[in-house]
Amino acid sequence: MAVLTRRKPRGQAMVEYAVVTAALMGFTVMGWPFLVQLLNSLHRYFNSIYYVVQSPIP
Repeated sequence: MAVLTRRKPRGQAMVEYAVVTAALMGFTVMGWPFLVQLLNSLHRYFNSIYYVVQSPIP
């Protein structure tokens, strides 16, 4: 009677790490123009709030 040994799976963690890293890098590169526009709009928004707070009340 032969004893069947089960081999442990190898390399799954490295494949998952590579896939997750590639996905994060891809989304970052593809989303960069949107991120720049978002930061510019937030800068304008906070400048306008500062302007309203500093303006004299009639």
